[in-house]
Amino acid sequence: MRIILASILLSSPDIVLLDEPTNHLDTESLEWLEGWLLNFSGTIIVISHDRYFMDKLMTQIAELAHQKLTIYQGNFSYYLKEKEKRHELLQKEAKNQQEKITKTEAFIERFRYKNTKAAQVQSRIKMLEKIQIVKIDKAPKKAAIYFPKCPRSGDKVVSVENLAKEYEEIPVFSGLNFTLHRSERIALVGVNGAGKSTLSRLISKRERPTAGKVHLGHKVNLAFFSQESFENLNYNNSIWEEISAESSSMTTGERRNLLGAFLFSGDAIYKPIRVLSGGEKSRLALAKILMQESNFLILDEPTNHLDIITKELFQRALLKYSGTILIVSHDRFFLDNLITRVIEIRDGKIYDYPGNYSYFIEKRAQLLAEINNSNLSAKRVEQSKLRIKTLNKLKKQKEAEERNRIYRQNKDILDKLKSIEEEIKILEK
Repeated sequence: MRIILASILLSSPDIVLLDEPTNHLDTESLEWLEGWLLNFSGTIIVISHDRYFMDKLMTQIAELAHQKLTIYQGNFSYYLKEKEKRHELLQKEAKNQQEKITKTEAFIERFRYKNTKAAQVQSRIKMLEKIQIVKIDKAPKKAAIYFPKCPRSGDKVVSVENLAKEYEEIPVFSGLNFTLHRSERIALVGVNGAGKSTLSRLISKRERPTAGKVHLGHKVNLAFFSQESFENLNYNNSIWEEISAESSSMTTGERRNLLGAFLFSGDAIYKPIRVLSGGEKSRLALAKILMQESNFLILDEPTNHLDIITKELFQRALLKYSGTILIVSHDRFFLDNLITRVIEIRDGKIYDYPGNYSYFIEKRAQLLAEINNSNLSAKRVEQSKLRIKTLNKLKKQKEAEERNRIYRQNKDILDKLKSIEEEIKILEK
């Protein structure tokens, strides 16, 4: 995916069409993509559910709803505000129009049989026939997502000691030590391949570490979601059969509402699981996670297949969740309004940041700047040492050349003296 995206961007296009380009990008790749697109002089058309991405880059929002396309001149935040304003104005217009229609109809009914008012009545009847009724699109039904009440766990939910993992003798990370506490909402971040999903599987006991230990705390009841969770669905079931078979305190109505929130409504809940798309299967698997009476959630990229409305509903549910959450995600808006702590995996080690995602971005930038400055200073020292070494070498080379020159000069003199001495000896004989 990232290679295809890079090849498209480097082909110098006039128009770029991107369908969910941020879904599989880590933070650094996202920042690079945003920088590239901001400097791109051509036209960009994007389908996205990434609010930060759209706020930073988009200058127009085109909403496709109720079989029509509506253009908003601004970024996504502007679109949300402007849409609300337009809806309020439309409601007022519809109300005023209805009041006018009601008064007109009352006039017609009152004077319908009076000859003196016949012309006025006919005029108002024709006026009613010409009125274009102001239509207000029905707002989507309000859905809610919530977790069953979860049992209270101990204060220490997870303790990780000297954890290490390698695949075929290739190390992913080593020497990891940290503790997760009750009610924390932690984001696990890092570049693709850093080991986020691996660490989540180790904590959830889906995999065994190469070294070290993972201790789950007292009365910890864990629920785990990953992009592979849909593999645990029964493909012989329908959506409704799968949800109905899940052990939960939810009523039938609550289960239907949950499915509706995850975009399964009406007769769609009777579709066989085997015919669902990958995204639909992931949403169904995530819905099943919400039904479990857990107190520790591990979620690996849970928002990849959710639209903005469902994502917001899911976020609200997580904010009300009284258990502990460890979440792997690159959705910055989703994380920023949810998490209380960030654990970054970088170069096989972890870096811990107390605070939300914006705080992490700020502190990470400072840390990387300090590291770069330190590396730059070290590089300058090395360069200075190299220059001194080079100068010393040149100095020694010049000294050697000078010694050779003096030696050659002295040799010439000595050779001449020797020749003269031999001539003197011959003359003396």
